[in-house]
Amino acid sequence: MLPEDNAFLFGVLKLAKATPNSQGRHTFGGNTPFRGATREDCDGLLVHHLYSLDLADPALPFSPPGLKSLPLLYCFDFRANTIGYRFSTDDSLQFFFDRSDPNLSSEEEWPYEDYPERFPRVPMSITPVPYNPQDPEDVYAWAGIFGMDHISKEGEELLQKKAHESARLWQQDAPQTREELSDYLDMPFSQGRPTSRCMNPLCEYSQQDRRNQLRTIAIVPNCPTKETYLFGKYEDDVILIFQMCEKCQTIRVSNQCT
Repeated sequence: MLPEDNAFLFGVLKLAKATPNSQGRHTFGGNTPFRGATREDCDGLLVHHLYSLDLADPALPFSPPGLKSLPLLYCFDFRANTIGYRFSTDDSLQFFFDRSDPNLSSEEEWPYEDYPERFPRVPMSITPVPYNPQDPEDVYAWAGIFGMDHISKEGEELLQKKAHESARLWQQDAPQTREELSDYLDMPFSQGRPTSRCMNPLCEYSQQDRRNQLRTIAIVPNCPTKETYLFGKYEDDVILIFQMCEKCQTIRVSNQCT
């Protein structure tokens, strides 16, 4: 289970966490510093600025080419549960909103009353988190992000044992083969690994099914800073999932809950 107060960032077999720090070079909250993110630009929807990441920080586990900073943004209005965005210029963003979800609200609606138009600005630090792709405990905790390609035969047997215990607890069919085990292990996702296409209609990946075309780069919990609740004080089972298209660098953001 993810800690309630840490956002996690992911690279190639690397991860880090974002925590409040008065001397940090990154920020949470505040105004979006990029053009294209106003209500007028976004068809009346209010987009919230969550994180501003300084990509020059070596503690970050990823560094998209051609970018100096990366904003993590989301729309909490229930008229758009899934959004996408990309840089159209160095200082301007283009947004994509999924309006096809039948569960969307027809009126402006927020997770709770008096929802803030912006979150308080808080300096943040990025700290690397140890990850060993050959350690069964690490693999079990993060298999939904990193997979299990580097695990040994002995490690696979331990993972099978843990998976069978979990399956028995939840009254599920236990995995039998390595492929089934790989599909079964999807932590930290509570509703399975997201498998959607790129949201940029001009990207060739948006027109095709391609395994792993979107790479998960961040998971943000309900309470990323003290007293800041994204979905409500008692909604700690909700996470935001940030994925990046490997082709066009469009970010896709969705939420999951148990």
